[in-house]
Amino acid sequence: MELLSNTAIITGAGQGIGKAIALKLASEGADIAVVDINDHNVQQTVEEIKRLGRQGIGYTRDLTIIKDIELLYNDVSDDFGKIDIVVNGAGVVRPKPILENIEDDWNFIMDINAKATFFSIQHAVKHMKKTGGGNIVNIASIAGRQPSKPDMAIYGASKAAVINITKSAATAFGPDNINVNAICPGVVHTKMWDQIDSERADIYGLKKGDAIHSITTTNPKGRAGKLSEIAGLVFYLVSEEGNYVNGQSINICGGLQMD
Repeated sequence: MELLSNTAIITGAGQGIGKAIALKLASEGADIAVVDINDHNVQQTVEEIKRLGRQGIGYTRDLTIIKDIELLYNDVSDDFGKIDIVVNGAGVVRPKPILENIEDDWNFIMDINAKATFFSIQHAVKHMKKTGGGNIVNIASIAGRQPSKPDMAIYGASKAAVINITKSAATAFGPDNINVNAICPGVVHTKMWDQIDSERADIYGLKKGDAIHSITTTNPKGRAGKLSEIAGLVFYLVSEEGNYVNGQSINICGGLQMD
C-alpha cells in the first residue's frame, strides 16, 4: 500500500467522484479526512473507510464559508498530525439557459467550484510547507476547456477558473515540493449527472436519459466514465510515480475532448 502514513483531505467525499477517490486512497493505505456538507453521507463514507482498515474522520462543513475552510485545515492537522494530500472534489451544478440565470446561480456555483477550491489550496499549502510538501488535485471538468451547452455556462466558467488556479498554484508552490494538478472528467454516471439529465429533460423537452445518451453515443469510447477510472488517475497523481507531473489539467473523458 503505497500511501501508508499519508493523510488525505477529500472534499465532496460524501458521494460520487469524491467518495470513490476517498475509498481508493484508503485502499492504498491513506488515512482520510472526509469532508462534505451532508452529514449522513459523511458518516457513511467514514464507515466504509474504517472497513478498509484505515482511519477515517468526518467533517461536515459548508465550504462557502472561508473561515470554515481555515478551521477545517486546523482541525484535520490537529486530528491527524499532518496533511499530505488534498483533493478538492466538492462541486455543484445548476443547469439553466443563460438568459434565465440569476445572481444566485452565479454565486452558488462559483462559491463552491472556484472560491472554495482557491481557499482550500491556500490553507493546504500553509500546512504542507511545514511538513516538506504534498500533493493537491483539483476536480475540474472538460466543460472548463470548451463551450458546453448554454445551460452550463456558469459551471463551465467555474471549472475554467479551477484549471487556471491549478496552473498558478503549481507555478507558485512547485519549489516547495507541492504538486498541484487538476483532472477534467467528462460524463461519469453520478447523482450530479442524473441531476443534469433530469433538468435538461425539462429544459429541452427530452425524455429522462436522453441527455446522457446523446453525449455517450458521440464519445469515441461509446460510454460514460467509471468512478474507478477517475479515482485511479487521482491515485497516480498523488503517488511517487506521478511526482514529476505538476501544473497539468488532464482530460479523462474517453476522447470526448482531445486537447
